[in-house]
Amino acid sequence: MSHTYTKLLTHVIFSTKDRESLITAALHDDLLAYLGGIVRELGGALRAANARPDHVHMLCSLPPTIA
Repeated sequence: MSHTYTKLLTHVIFSTKDRESLITAALHDDLLAYLGGIVRELGGALRAANARPDHVHMLCSLPPTIA
């Protein structure tokens, strides 16, 4: 019987419009928690995340059903 195992790690980077410094310290934690919730809804796991004032980095483990 054959089995298939996958471990898909995706590095997602996105920025604010025109790279404006819109991600404040007050918004930082709530933003990362919200993004983690979106990844969980997709069936994945947020392995690491960080936000700078003008962009966000996320390392996500996603299921193979996500294109």
